[in-house]
Amino acid sequence: MGAILKQLKLSRQILLPVTGLSLLAASFSGAPAAMAAGTASISGSVQMQAGLSASMIIIDAYKDDAYVGETRIWSGSGTYTLSGLEPGNYKVKFSAYGEGGGAPVNVQEWFDDKELASSAQTITLTTGQAQANVSAVLNTGATLSGKVSVPAGVDATKVNVNATRDGEYSSYSTSLKADGTYSLTNMIAGQYRLRFNWGSPWDPNPTPSPVIETFLGSKDWSSATLLEVPKQGNITQNVTLAPAGIATGKVTVPAGVDPTKVSVYFSNAAKPSDPGGYTTANANGDFSIGGLTPATYRVSFGWSGSDSPVLSAYYGPSGATQDNATLVTLQPAQTVTGINQTLIAAAKIKGKVTVPAGFSASGIMVTAKATTDLAWVSSAQTDSTGAFSIGGLPAGSYKLQYSPFNQNLLDQWQGQKQDASASVAVAVTTGQTISVANEALVPGAAVSGTLSVPAGSFSQANYAALVGPGGVVSQASVDNTGSFSFSRLPAGTYAIEFNRSSGLTTDVEASFFKDKSESAGASSATTVTVATGEAKTGLTSTAKTGGTLTGKIVGTDGQPLNNVPVRVYTKDGSLVTRGANTIADGTFKVTGLTTGSYLVSANMIPTRPSGSLGTIFSGNVKTEGAASNVGTTVGTNTDIGTLSFATAGNAGTGFSDVPAGGQFSTEISWMATAGISTGWTEADGSKTFRPLSPVNRDAMAAFMYRLAGKPAFTPPATSPFTDVPTSSQFYKEITWLADKGVSTGWTESDGSKTYRPLQAVNRDAMAAFMYRLAGKPAFDPPSSSPFTDVPTSSQFYKEITWLAAQGISTGWTEADNSKTFRPLNAVNRDAMAAFMYRYNGKFNPS
Repeated sequence: MGAILKQLKLSRQILLPVTGLSLLAASFSGAPAAMAAGTASISGSVQMQAGLSASMIIIDAYKDDAYVGETRIWSGSGTYTLSGLEPGNYKVKFSAYGEGGGAPVNVQEWFDDKELASSAQTITLTTGQAQANVSAVLNTGATLSGKVSVPAGVDATKVNVNATRDGEYSSYSTSLKADGTYSLTNMIAGQYRLRFNWGSPWDPNPTPSPVIETFLGSKDWSSATLLEVPKQGNITQNVTLAPAGIATGKVTVPAGVDPTKVSVYFSNAAKPSDPGGYTTANANGDFSIGGLTPATYRVSFGWSGSDSPVLSAYYGPSGATQDNATLVTLQPAQTVTGINQTLIAAAKIKGKVTVPAGFSASGIMVTAKATTDLAWVSSAQTDSTGAFSIGGLPAGSYKLQYSPFNQNLLDQWQGQKQDASASVAVAVTTGQTISVANEALVPGAAVSGTLSVPAGSFSQANYAALVGPGGVVSQASVDNTGSFSFSRLPAGTYAIEFNRSSGLTTDVEASFFKDKSESAGASSATTVTVATGEAKTGLTSTAKTGGTLTGKIVGTDGQPLNNVPVRVYTKDGSLVTRGANTIADGTFKVTGLTTGSYLVSANMIPTRPSGSLGTIFSGNVKTEGAASNVGTTVGTNTDIGTLSFATAGNAGTGFSDVPAGGQFSTEISWMATAGISTGWTEADGSKTFRPLSPVNRDAMAAFMYRLAGKPAFTPPATSPFTDVPTSSQFYKEITWLADKGVSTGWTESDGSKTYRPLQAVNRDAMAAFMYRLAGKPAFDPPSSSPFTDVPTSSQFYKEITWLAAQGISTGWTEADNSKTFRPLNAVNRDAMAAFMYRYNGKFNPS
């Protein structure tokens, strides 16, 4: 009880209603607190409502919402003075107690006749002021009572009732009587959630709950019924608690391991989103858990805390996974015993981080990633000396990544490497502890400066991006003063670009450092070179007000279309995409354009009311291939007139959005003829291919399966991926792709496997898929990369250069005649058609 009182005393230090035992415990923890050494005072009288009696009244003073002291009246009425008060703003609270300091006999009241601190009257005191007539008549609050029905054989006195007020917090608790009845008294008015649960957190020998925790009207807090409690009066709520399932078992751990740090988790196998439950083992390794909704559960065991000496495990045979774990079915009011599991000793990797003078070695995140796919396996943070210990590791090979937080130190891999492929792997066996060489962290370089924009310009935000040989290295916001900064940079040469973020609403032209318009191209940027740990400051660049483009969109009936998204873009992505929506009269205005040549498209979102009309392009056509380029100039407006769905042309092949003779039209037609992708039938009966839509990973699996000739394959009865149910549209194709080793997905932090079917496929991953589909043919990648944005240390360097060597994808030629692959760009459907067409001609010539 001492611990309880200590905790409750703290509640008097904040401006919140404190009920029942909380206030009583605080009041009787010692003599009344002394007032501050001031000269002001507050005084008044206190009486009880007719029919009420009290043996003590406490008057509390709060200054600027913080408790400063109290005085007491040792009877049921009388006068008081709070003296010695400093000047300031005060609120006063009154609480009355029964004989011998018993339970409160009134609802706590704030001056003047308020139940809540937030609505209490503020009393402002000046030096020496004596504020009189701060008086109160104390009343009772509301009473909530009722009866809780429990299953036969359940001890009702171990069930708790808690009422928690919504909004300004107040809470009331009690336990059921033996007959299941309860009563909560002197409640302040408001809306409450009622919770009924088993046991006490202070019970030294808790027993598993035989009932399911319940809220009034729901099983969980968020959807619980809000019960309206009046200022005074009695209300009743009766509840029936359902019987729960109970499970017991034993965890066996290696010698020297503390079993009380092992947590046991029960997850509903059919509905993992349900809360389930968890418990911890005792000193003997025994555990019990109750309160579970009757269902079939997947049981797992894990270490509570860092540096785990054991491997996490699923209940079942050694090495059981989420897919083949032994499931446990719990029935109402029944106990399942024998959920026993032996945990295997984990390997550990220990080491130490050193940092340059002026930096802290504490709190550096060190992550062990699987050598094969760099998936997270375990991690640890360094202590104040820089030491770390990564536990919970199964036998295997790992790469160590060091990630400093909030310090200008580089992210790096073991051995001061910037790329995982260059770092030496660390191999451990089962239960082995190995120490690695100290890792000296390298200070990062920094670049900072200011961007000046025209006075009166508008923008959602201004952004700066730092670009290295491999693409964007870092992005930062430009603050209201125009300042931007980048840190934690490896030594190297960088370009800086401003507001080149697609979708950004701004009237400022995208630009490059220093003072270069976007139309000048990336090669025009003045580069910034920094050495290790060097800071380049004071960089300045100026942006201009961009050009604008206006027009109007009308439907098939000639009427204006409202809220239609309009995009102004380039097919090769050389200029950033800007956009706007039409307003009620069908007009639009796109801002922030550079001097250049763009395409305009509208109505590209099928889920919008006007989306069924398809897409219309500049030139008043329905296909991109037939669209007209539109020239723009910084500082001026270009009007493209009206784009009308009533008169737009529909040149094309079999697809309304793929014109004959357009880019990749041959490849797209082949893809449709081969049955690899036949596109969509729209609401108006037209066929579309949606060439500029990105290809997701599930669709990629389907395309590759069909490209391979739809080989005979029986998909597994149980999905190998937690995010691909057996009922998925492309379940067969995805599991075929995994079976062939073309794509095996990701291993998540909890050990589960995911495929991420709705994630777009990037160009580097596409290269890897193609290479594996071809059977991983022998190929020696060139010692020097043919692409400026694909270093030889890239994860998929071999696959990308193989793809280029086969002529399947040769990338882009930039303005400076360099070649780029753009590995992190998503693959669009038209490009995928081209890749598969070329692949088919080389590897499936029949």
